[in-house]
Amino acid sequence: MISVRHFLHSAAIVAAAMLISCNNATTVSFVETDELFPNPERGFHSQIYYGSRDLSAVADPEQFMQNREGEWNLTLYLHTYYLTDYMTSDIAPEFFERMEKNMQALRDGGAKCIIRFAYKANYRDDDHPWDASQEWVSRHIDQIEPYLKKNADVIFCMEAGFIGSWGEWYYTDGFPFDPQTLEAFKPRLEFAEHLMRALPEDRQICFRTPGYKILLLKSYGMDTVALTEEEAFQPTVKARWAGHNDCFVSSAEDVGTYFSDYEREFWAADTKYTIMGGETCRQCEYSNGEHAVSEMERYHWTHLNMEYQKKILNEWVEDGHMDEVKRRLGYRLVLDNAIVRTRNHQLSATVNLHNVGFAAPMNARLVEMVLVKGEEKHVFVQDIDPRHWFAGEAVCFEMKADVSELEGEYELYLNLPDPYASLHDDPRFSIRCANQNTWCEETGYNHLTTVKI
Repeated sequence: MISVRHFLHSAAIVAAAMLISCNNATTVSFVETDELFPNPERGFHSQIYYGSRDLSAVADPEQFMQNREGEWNLTLYLHTYYLTDYMTSDIAPEFFERMEKNMQALRDGGAKCIIRFAYKANYRDDDHPWDASQEWVSRHIDQIEPYLKKNADVIFCMEAGFIGSWGEWYYTDGFPFDPQTLEAFKPRLEFAEHLMRALPEDRQICFRTPGYKILLLKSYGMDTVALTEEEAFQPTVKARWAGHNDCFVSSAEDVGTYFSDYEREFWAADTKYTIMGGETCRQCEYSNGEHAVSEMERYHWTHLNMEYQKKILNEWVEDGHMDEVKRRLGYRLVLDNAIVRTRNHQLSATVNLHNVGFAAPMNARLVEMVLVKGEEKHVFVQDIDPRHWFAGEAVCFEMKADVSELEGEYELYLNLPDPYASLHDDPRFSIRCANQNTWCEETGYNHLTTVKI
């Protein structure tokens, strides 16, 4: 890992060399900010439950917009849909009508969801069955599939769900309970394969423990080793299986999340390339802010429940770590400098930045060089993937554009928009860099400098 100090020193040397070798190069430096602000697909999330009876309860886009600018800068919501009344029947059309309204509310409110389906929200012995049969689960996935694909733009990721109380894969009647062999695990593998087909291939599915992903890999006959950078961000089962820890820093083994050091090592390595989120569940000696930050760094945390467990979150406020957690959940990109050159009708900008967050951006995202002069605007899409801008690492990339048709003075911007056409032009879904005097709220662009062409 490259330290920030080493990176800045190296960048300064590179900049000096460029200025010496090319007279028309200009170096622009940027100042980091500690400001808290919303950014897409990262941060604290709020959890909203939708049952199968009161179908009139729908999301409020106005509330989503207010929450973006509130104390938590929310852009993510865990939408849990309970199918309690459909355990032995098809899901009613009215249920999906409400889902559609919720998805549109997310678009209108500048937010996305982590989506989960489950059947029961308890594991009382007098409330069997806790979930549906394998046959009905399969039927329900078929019903849900068109809505997942239609609304993938505002689905950040999906939690595996369906099996067991809360959809957490443990207290189950419909599947083999606590499977210890690959044969007993086979129905869950078939479920996972079905869910993978139902969800668009550019979205990840999060499983409750690393042990589940390891068993899934074993069921495929794959080596149970973490992803490599070459394997990451591909439409493969291994690259699309992610995680959620719903008892984070809540015991030595996070209340059944880990059963070995190997599982910890596996998730620490794998989550560099896959989504990690969840919630805390009980206060203990491991839940202090210093330890939590260390664990978030190790496991590359992107999102965390703002509502549970309040005692732990309040402890982070009291011990002075809450603002750091708010800033660093997911990615936090800091521009260091940009070296801008014009030569032979070509404009190039070498951008140096570093990621002080816990994780990289996890879903595909565009990188655009934008030139603006009054009402005139030119957008040049670059062949660069921000998912490789890893936490704690320095990043250097070059943007290029043919400007032979342009003349005059232009404002130069870096734009990191959502690749979905439905969200691309909405500035709330573009990434804001953590710098002073660079963000353009009206466009979602990060201002680099003024260039004369």
